[in-house]
Amino acid sequence: MKCRILVIDDDIEILDLVKILLKMEDFEVITSTSGLQGLELLKNNSYSLVILDLGLPDIDGEQLCKLIRKQYNTPILILSAKESATNKVLCFEYGADDYLTKPFENIELVARIKAIMRRCCPETEKDENEDGEIHYKDLVINTHERNVQKNSKYIDMTPKEYDLLLYFIRNKGQTLSRDKIIKELWGKDVLYKFSRSLDVHVQHLRQKIEDNPKNPSFIKTVSGVGYKVES
Repeated sequence: MKCRILVIDDDIEILDLVKILLKMEDFEVITSTSGLQGLELLKNNSYSLVILDLGLPDIDGEQLCKLIRKQYNTPILILSAKESATNKVLCFEYGADDYLTKPFENIELVARIKAIMRRCCPETEKDENEDGEIHYKDLVINTHERNVQKNSKYIDMTPKEYDLLLYFIRNKGQTLSRDKIIKELWGKDVLYKFSRSLDVHVQHLRQKIEDNPKNPSFIKTVSGVGYKVES
């Protein structure tokens, strides 16, 4: 599976250049010319990296960096013409993983992106072993047989409960919005129809995998946002 990178910059020439560079490295690239659109894209898909310009037309770039870090664990690379130490320190305090000033050398940009991937994205190396097993805490998920064991005992699950658990585990460490989960597991056109259904499925899943469903240790509720499984 290709690593998906989101690039947020209102400079079309920069967007086109970065897109070409990253596609040459076999990355999947999604672009946005506005910060608010970028946030919507983050809600709808999982990304391995966000490349963010600070001089956006609709929202302050530093504040956008802070918003992204508050909701997601996705690594952030700042790509900005702002050179001051104050801007750099502020972005790092807000959660940026790296900062590169414009104009930049193409080879340096690619090298920094690869370094971030190695450091921050161990999931790109795949959690699944040759037998199709994913181990998380005392759970073993077998993606070949589509079954789940807890403490070596099989758990009876519906297909949707299995899909939901696998989705959570594969996105562990990320705060997943309810809208995002519904769109990816049920489809874009059924958002409101299945809003309540998601909560019911999570409740049933907790009954099956949690030692104490009323105080869950696997699937955490993030108030006002959605759910999260700790990495």
